[in-house]
Amino acid sequence: MTQTTEAIFSVNKILDSANLILDHQQEIAVLKGETFNLFSILKMESKENDTHSAFLGELLNPNGSHNFGASFLQLFLNQIDDETLDADSSKVILEYHIGLNNHDDKTGGRVDIYIKDASENTICIENKIYASDQPNQLKRYANHNKTRNKVYYLTLYGDDASDDSKDNLKIDVDYRCISYHTTIIDWLEACSKEASDQPILRETIKQYIILLKKLTNQLSDAKMEKEIKEIIINNYNAAKTISSNIESVELEYGLIFLNEIKHQLEIFLNKEEKDWTIEVSEDLRERWTGLYISHKNWPPKTFIQLQGTPLIPLTNTAYGVVAHNSEIHRSIKESILKSVSLFETGFRSTPSWPFHKIILWFGNSEERAKLFDKNLRSELVTFTVEKLVEISRVCERPLSELK
Repeated sequence: MTQTTEAIFSVNKILDSANLILDHQQEIAVLKGETFNLFSILKMESKENDTHSAFLGELLNPNGSHNFGASFLQLFLNQIDDETLDADSSKVILEYHIGLNNHDDKTGGRVDIYIKDASENTICIENKIYASDQPNQLKRYANHNKTRNKVYYLTLYGDDASDDSKDNLKIDVDYRCISYHTTIIDWLEACSKEASDQPILRETIKQYIILLKKLTNQLSDAKMEKEIKEIIINNYNAAKTISSNIESVELEYGLIFLNEIKHQLEIFLNKEEKDWTIEVSEDLRERWTGLYISHKNWPPKTFIQLQGTPLIPLTNTAYGVVAHNSEIHRSIKESILKSVSLFETGFRSTPSWPFHKIILWFGNSEERAKLFDKNLRSELVTFTVEKLVEISRVCERPLSELK
């Protein structure tokens, strides 16, 4: 057997073994009733504030409906090794306003989860599931209540904040990174034990743990998780080869996806006159790239974009109107587009985007997997094209007037 043949055999072996374990995991999940998950059924998996901050905040709140007082908050403080905050006198506030955004002084904003005790000690938790960082976000929070404040950056895997968010802050000095993958799940396991004699609360926490394990690609069965690790240990080189090629395959199919969208858009938008230009970024490894739609009558640097936050297809994908303040004054854009009812359906604003909204949830690996299935990818293409054609049509005349 040649070295290449042996390598291919090892890769196939590890994939076959992993698929068997995943199939078995699904069978056990069905038997245990774990496939019935309210968070998934109600499509609340990716909603940072309405699902994750709300659930965490309720458990952390000493006055929460769980009726366990400060017990869960104290367990959380133990988990993050915080001995400063007094749990018994603390208040938990979601979306806490610490002042108007001031990008010159780097102050202000809304903190996802804010905890404050009677001695004015505070904790600011920035909660990121799939959303991108805002300019100077962590820096602004770190400048709040400076001598008595601690800042935590919570993500699925404990990733670091972007340079744009943290500015000159130093990790583990000015702020700490914590993760759903370990920090939150370990804390929730402790909460579940604390609530062992409260079946509704205990099982709700367990359902949320199952959701987090799904979002962080963990097996919910410890025995099978051990089996997966043993497969990797026994086939390390093959596993490493697979791992190192996953991202390149995802990016390749992300580009296929965008070009299929481009093809459909050219048919729908340029059916009669060739007024529209549709372009796809050549290298999706560059942040904030994607697909661009412009019209011949629109001002320069004004277009509709489908963009990763920050990468397609590795993170969630937004669409909307791009027209930076440096090119067109905010008040002019808002006045010309305010009559468009579409933008009243959950769109948000940034300095670059007068209106943007997440429509593809590629931060979720199950959604990302649809790119590799021709039929499922076709459904995603159809859905996305409909959204892009709609926004292009409603913006055609208003944005033409800006010129």
